Amino acid sequence: MAHRIRLRKPWTRLDHSSAAPVTSASSMGPNEENTSQVDVPDLSGDDAGSLDGSSSSGEIAETIVQRVSYVRRFNRPSGIESGERVELELGEVTGRLEDVRVNSQSLFDDADHHVKSMRFDVTDRLSNHNELEIQIHGDGLLPRLTGAVNLWIVTPE
Repeated sequence: MAHRIRLRKPWTRLDHSSAAPVTSASSMGPNEENTSQVDVPDLSGDDAGSLDGSSSSGEIAETIVQRVSYVRRFNRPSGIESGERVELELGEVTGRLEDVRVNSQSLFDDADHHVKSMRFDVTDRLSNHNELEIQIHGDGLLPRLTGAVNLWIVTPE
């Protein structure tokens, strides 16, 4: 039997951007970060976010979002009994998943990941207060975490 904990909000999204080659002054300079609070799944669009600098209206955007980081803090789930495991389930992303970190420890290998869903056992990496960071590169798309993120408390059979 398993119990799901949804990590919907609050998330902080850091858009790592660079200035697009445009004639107007950019609101964000080269290689700056724009921080916003979002819910996950993050289905928000951003006309300034395409990698070629174009918006849906055909105008040139001032910034190009090349990659994003999603950060969320959470407490260790209570009531975990001996033998139970905690798994992190990561839903679909738009772009390429670069890294997943819990408390600054990478859960990832160096493989190129275009994923619909994946799970990581994080039982031994959890402390009382935790920080989850998910890094996504656009690869020609607006990088977004478009799937759900859940913790699963898994009881051995």
